[in-house]
Amino acid sequence: MKRLITLTIALLMTCSLAMGFSSCGSTNGEAVKVRNVEDCAGRQVNVPEDPQRVACLFASGAHMMAMLDEQDKIVGCPDGVKSDLLMKMKYPKIVDTATPHQEGAVNIEEMVRIKADLAIVNAQTAGDEGEMAKLDEMHIPYVVIDYYDIDGLRKAIRVMGQTMNEEEKAENYIEFMDQTIDMVTDKLAEVPKDEWPEVFHSSNEATRTDTDENICSEIMNLACVKDISVEKGIAGGNGKSEYVTLEEIYKWDPDAIIANEYSVVDYVLSDAKWQGLTAVKKGAVYNLPIGATRWCHPGSMEAHMGVLAVAVQFYPEKFEGFAFKDYVKDYYQKYFDIELEDEIIDNIFSGQGMRRVNSPTN
Repeated sequence: MKRLITLTIALLMTCSLAMGFSSCGSTNGEAVKVRNVEDCAGRQVNVPEDPQRVACLFASGAHMMAMLDEQDKIVGCPDGVKSDLLMKMKYPKIVDTATPHQEGAVNIEEMVRIKADLAIVNAQTAGDEGEMAKLDEMHIPYVVIDYYDIDGLRKAIRVMGQTMNEEEKAENYIEFMDQTIDMVTDKLAEVPKDEWPEVFHSSNEATRTDTDENICSEIMNLACVKDISVEKGIAGGNGKSEYVTLEEIYKWDPDAIIANEYSVVDYVLSDAKWQGLTAVKKGAVYNLPIGATRWCHPGSMEAHMGVLAVAVQFYPEKFEGFAFKDYVKDYYQKYFDIELEDEIIDNIFSGQGMRRVNSPTN
């Protein structure tokens, strides 16, 4: 039996056609076709021509599949995705999917149980040779989807579009991303950099913030805001966020604080330890919207909406007459095929009721 399996795998790997398609092996007597894609890690991967059972081992993969209208093929995803209101509206069965990746480990028995024919992983998981060996052992192909800046996000969406045979939808979404960012850039073109406000960004927890390799700092710069943690030299992090001390925040004394978790805003405004900051004294502590994802978050596929939200927050005079709520409603209807009531739009802007609440302090 082992010899037969080995021969079958060898055949699958060697019968690739010039067009990037194969028709090799069989499942229940039917030919299995594969196609070749280049993932975000530069790997050439043979994936099923028409994936039917996809395990998204990190959140952004599931969100991208929902945007591509391929959510019904998700058989595994992180628990956090199952708490996302818009994901549940788009695909109610998401709450019943498996969770085959927890605390950095792939549960290969669960992957086999759910009969995953493809895994979507991020760079951190793909960099763990031991975890990827589990997928290789069971011959489950995996595609790396990851990004640390907006240009990388564009590529990631294209790779997902190619993987799921939804290239046109992916390109349409990227076009909208670019149109949104260009609109903000045009409206703020005359704002001199020396007048940009210095802003501290709380990423999920109050003292967790951006590094110079983090997409959030790019979001803020495009919105003509100085990301103070980056300006003051918080470096590294491989695209992730880093913790700083409250003493450092006091030393920087930002003009404003923005948070992508509304519980952080409540905490900062009410906790005695924060009351001496200029931003808190002025009441300049604001939440960022939460839609399909947190709009200003390292893993968000909605970075363009983050750019828009930050720009509107700090330069409302530049957006006079702009119907932001209508823009958001149209965006989710067109690109996620979800019709949202005004109450949900209000929740997106407040950040309340959109997903499971994180603790503001850890």
